[in-house]
Amino acid sequence: MIRVVDIHKTFTVKDKKTRKNKIIDAVKGISFQVKPGEIYGLLGPNGAGKSTTLRMIAGLMEPQRGSIEVFGYDTKTSSEKVRGNLGFLSTDLGVYGRFSPRELLRIFGEFQGVDAAVAERRGMYLLDKLDLTSFADVKMESFSSGQKQKVSIARALLHDPRAVLFDEPTTGLDVLTAKTVLDLLKIMKEEERAVIVSTHVLPMVEQLCDRVGIIFNGKLHGDASPKEILAQYGVTTLDEVFFKLAADGGEV
Repeated sequence: MIRVVDIHKTFTVKDKKTRKNKIIDAVKGISFQVKPGEIYGLLGPNGAGKSTTLRMIAGLMEPQRGSIEVFGYDTKTSSEKVRGNLGFLSTDLGVYGRFSPRELLRIFGEFQGVDAAVAERRGMYLLDKLDLTSFADVKMESFSSGQKQKVSIARALLHDPRAVLFDEPTTGLDVLTAKTVLDLLKIMKEEERAVIVSTHVLPMVEQLCDRVGIIFNGKLHGDASPKEILAQYGVTTLDEVFFKLAADGGEV
């Protein structure tokens, strides 16, 4: 289970006009939890705080207040245990063109302390699920963005984590490649993993996610099933929920 309790995060930035420092409240008291076998959709416009939230869950940032646990391990006091139980696909992670997928996964298996034979078997299983088996030994310098995204997904899942964070997993992918990724998410649900997906593809959220949280101006709204959120706001699509939040400054 992923448990997020009243987390806060601020950043100090320099104002472009006045050149003075100012404080930005990126995350303001967010709480939610994700159970094994559940896919949680974390939504929000750019700059709303969702990527900051994911990075805090992954242990890449520390919340200034509040706490985060991943299957009972606190991200502040048990960071190694958290990393061992967590897979994180970030939009910032690239691949190394001079390696093949098989070579890259073998290297990352060593980094994560996975037995070489287990890493090989697990890596080829993931490449098969992502329809990349025939490219396992091809140098990635010639790969499309979709193929590189698939390899990044395999890398995030190589150590067989119980919790998974996907930040915009289908960005830049064609329809067929995106379907492959969505099918993998469904498999992870069946395998009883706790999954958080940050995305702008709202129809995918309505189809795939068990519950949804919408971050707007650093605060969480909704935290319920897609159908319940639509009923709560009296609308028929999640797009309309976003418009309502924008019109009311995130205070609906």
